Amino acid sequence: MTTGLLAGVARTDITPPIGIAHAGWGAQTHQRATGVDLPLWATALALRDGAETIVLIDIDLIYLWEEESVGVRDAVCTLTGLPASHVRLAYTHTHSGPINGVSWSAWGGAGVDMVADYDRALVHQIAGVAWAALQRLEPVRIAAGDGRCTIGVNRRFQRPEDGAVVVGRNWSGPVDPQVQLVRIDTLAGAPLAAIVNYACHPITVGPDCDRITPDYPGVVKRVVEQATGATCLFLQGAAGDIGPVRGVVQDGLTEYRRLGAILGHEAARIWWQIENPPRAEQYAGTVESGSPLARYDDTPRELSPVRLRVATRLIQLPLRALPAPAALEAQFAAHHAQLQILRDQGGAAAAIARETMQAKRAAMRADLARKNAGQTHRSYELQAFAIGDIVLLGMPGEPFVEIGLAIKHASPFTYTLFSGYSNIGWAYIPMPDAYALGGYEVEVTPFSPDAAAVVIAEALALLRD
Repeated sequence: MTTGLLAGVARTDITPPIGIAHAGWGAQTHQRATGVDLPLWATALALRDGAETIVLIDIDLIYLWEEESVGVRDAVCTLTGLPASHVRLAYTHTHSGPINGVSWSAWGGAGVDMVADYDRALVHQIAGVAWAALQRLEPVRIAAGDGRCTIGVNRRFQRPEDGAVVVGRNWSGPVDPQVQLVRIDTLAGAPLAAIVNYACHPITVGPDCDRITPDYPGVVKRVVEQATGATCLFLQGAAGDIGPVRGVVQDGLTEYRRLGAILGHEAARIWWQIENPPRAEQYAGTVESGSPLARYDDTPRELSPVRLRVATRLIQLPLRALPAPAALEAQFAAHHAQLQILRDQGGAAAAIARETMQAKRAAMRADLARKNAGQTHRSYELQAFAIGDIVLLGMPGEPFVEIGLAIKHASPFTYTLFSGYSNIGWAYIPMPDAYALGGYEVEVTPFSPDAAAVVIAEALALLRD
């Protein structure tokens, strides 16, 4: 029995050195990572059907930004011989890892001098793990299933004192509890790989932690691997407005392991519930025992060949009017200078945290304004890997959960694993009704309220095509 599909997996450790800039939060007072709570990985899955070959690379980082991600993807293409359309970088989006990109992390202070060397090493590590996965291809069969987990909650909470939207727990807001899992076994029945797809911001480990962690996705992978024997990849979903139900500003080091275990065990349950291959039931007689026992011949069903299909679609997302970059850069320079004074003079922790937050937000706004100056639209690449009736649909940026829900609901595929956080690090894509309420995601996005509808329509057109 063969599907005609080949698969291979490989993994490498991408944990940065202790002391690197550790700047995933505006409210933090530390600058460097002082230790490693759990290592970071890059994990590659290669698939080939004879006509097409794809490589999916799960990376335990918040993002690779545009300047760095293009170089990494190009290196993968050069080493593997694949076109960029057939390579996906998929970031788990942990906020307690390093901040990549010298220009992006410049506001962070101490440890930034280590970022460039780390980024240069990443190019070879990620390209190498993709190449290694291709060297390990073997015949496999594939199946998928889904379940439910509630470790995520809508994070756009209106605080009672003034109605301002903050990152909290909005229990009545939209959320996506679906867990999707792709199971890949060798033809001999040995577990090879699992792909888990779920939507929740990895911000369980908050600004009070100065240790490197992959947040809950890292625990998910370890739990699934221990329970199944398969190498696990995690695809972050539409998590722009979804956060963890616990952690964030307290007890993050404990909570990320607990939440990851909850999701990981649900993913492992789905794995074991999937029959790969499915079996056909046929009554074969009765065995006389203390009570008569029906005997069945549960024979594996013949599987049809699995076809790989690859498609990309370049879309144009509308931008809103942004302030002049020079004005925003001046704001950043002022906040950054004040932050340095506070650090040099041993200022109060609360003052340092407040000025760090101001500097980070100003840096984000200035960077986005600079990249989009004089433009009305931003080019975005949608990328689809179809594996039979399963499709892995990815896009850059941080789409709100309603975007993912709409696409999955109307998709023509049986299983649609939708992901943001793919290939190039980019900005939030809020739903139109979020703009009137404001909040962090709206404050820092360069996109207009029309962008979400464009993503949904174009994604569905791509899937139908």
